Amino acid sequence: MKNSKEKQVLHMALVILVFAMILVTIIYIKYIPKQTSYAIKYIEQDKANIKVSNASIVDIDGIINENTKQLFNKEEIYERQEELEYITKYRKSDQIYVGQTQVSQEGRNGIQTITMKKFFDSNGKFIKEEQVGCRVTKSSLDKIIEIGTKIYVEPKKEENISSNSNSNLSFDIALNKPSGFSMEQFKKILTDKKDVNKIFENNSDYFYYIEDEYKINGIFVASIGIHESAWGTSKIAKNKYNLFGYGAYDSNPYNGAYSFSSYSESIDLIARVLVKYYLNQPGTIIYDGNKASGKYYNGNTISSVNKKYATDNNWKNAVFKYMQYLYGKI
Repeated sequence: MKNSKEKQVLHMALVILVFAMILVTIIYIKYIPKQTSYAIKYIEQDKANIKVSNASIVDIDGIINENTKQLFNKEEIYERQEELEYITKYRKSDQIYVGQTQVSQEGRNGIQTITMKKFFDSNGKFIKEEQVGCRVTKSSLDKIIEIGTKIYVEPKKEENISSNSNSNLSFDIALNKPSGFSMEQFKKILTDKKDVNKIFENNSDYFYYIEDEYKINGIFVASIGIHESAWGTSKIAKNKYNLFGYGAYDSNPYNGAYSFSSYSESIDLIARVLVKYYLNQPGTIIYDGNKASGKYYNGNTISSVNKKYATDNNWKNAVFKYMQYLYGKI
């Protein structure tokens, strides 16, 4: 009996001991702090304090649009079609005398579609417009002109030389008539120390050729090129072979300006444009049997051309000074 009671007491003590050990373990786990590494602890604290930049989610387009609205409240896009003037290619031929030309392939104009954008303020008042796109909707066909390299005996146009002295040049000279200078005279006139890259000197023949082909004063055309390109030193002239800034808009002149593969192409094109649109009345028979559009015709003098050709009213005076300078070299 005694042994039975002692066993019960011993069993009870064992249960209490186990319970006590479990209780101590629970208290240790829950309430006694762990020995955490300081490095880990501080890293975790730093993570909590780090502020992540929201730069990657900034709406750039939204900001630009919002700022733009402050300047332009309304935009309007429209398209217009224009003739795409053909390019003239010159090829040398030993079957034709020097100073003479012959058309071996007629040119054909194409069509280009110009995309424009107009800007208005909050009151609907027009502010400006600019070209934002251009695509060719009908391709043009190059004109090919053979230029003579065969040596000739009698110089061409020498009988007209005396009538083209500087004293006969006036501000009201008719520009839809050739100057009458010979090829040699064009070479002399356009050889100049100001032409540091020899662009006008090396292309003097083409200013002579356009007189024959299009009945225009080649010295006038050269003077425009000298003025617009600063003797061929402008960025447009050097990079795009464009001596006249043709196609350039005041808002974005470089990107708007046409690119050519040679200076002869730009000289030929500007001559045709002047003859077709500026220097002759509508319906006048011009080169290739075509008729002048006369779209910008106000007369055949330098003042008349200035009215539609250039926004600068002093353009006519600047170009005429170059004409006086070149005529004076004969």
